[in-house]
Amino acid sequence: MFENIFDGLEKFGFEVLADKSIDIFETKTKKPAAAEEGAEKVFDINDYVYAKKFNCPVCLENFESFVVRSSKTKLEGVEFDLRPIHSPINHLFYDVLCCPSCGYTAVTKAFDKITTRQAELVLVELKPLYKHQPYPIEPAIDEVIDRYKLALLNATIRKAKHGEKAYICMKLTWLYRIKGDDLENEEKFATLTIRGFMQALENEVTPIMGIEEVTLLYVIAAFSKFMGNYKNALKILSTIITSRKTSERLKERSRDLRDEINAQISLDKNA
Repeated sequence: MFENIFDGLEKFGFEVLADKSIDIFETKTKKPAAAEEGAEKVFDINDYVYAKKFNCPVCLENFESFVVRSSKTKLEGVEFDLRPIHSPINHLFYDVLCCPSCGYTAVTKAFDKITTRQAELVLVELKPLYKHQPYPIEPAIDEVIDRYKLALLNATIRKAKHGEKAYICMKLTWLYRIKGDDLENEEKFATLTIRGFMQALENEVTPIMGIEEVTLLYVIAAFSKFMGNYKNALKILSTIITSRKTSERLKERSRDLRDEINAQISLDKNA
């Protein structure tokens, strides 16, 4: 550091400063990571979720619910049973709508598909008992699970089709897997998913909840594999692989799952 490098500036009124020793390259406090050039942006849930207005088809009241800005998220992959994995937030957490006035709750794609008779059942059976619970913009996993269970209760009370109920059970299976340390509930809802989708395929017109028949068969096979019912899984996978309706991608996925099952069977035999 040099003294009086600003001498000569007295005429500008800086007599005091001109006589001081000032380090023009003094070390500055390092910028916070978020402020540094090229640094990763601090996560803000509002960048990925926003409040959207909905109209309840049961009580006709307007309400808001958080929905995902899909263009802001990325599909990172798909699990063995077709559970999509998004980042940086989980789409599953925002796929149920709940009317705070009457308690009518359903997965987004089924919310407006309710008959007059079903709406009456909700008003008579559920609305008088319903106590609204706020749903935060960043819900905990148990809050998400409770919301799906509320959708399942609604679907049961209003006598929704088996396909819709199985669809909710499928997502509850995934949520318990995400939660971890609760294999009992994961297996419980996996069993219900298999049962519901099998009944739906027997009695309902496909696509069911937007899912084609061969894809539903694959989900049943994958859930059967998870439950250790290898015989049923292999039988269904054989049907999928030989079907002309099956896409090459699903055939490849089915072959991979078949090979995993056969490998596990061999391991069990040699254990």
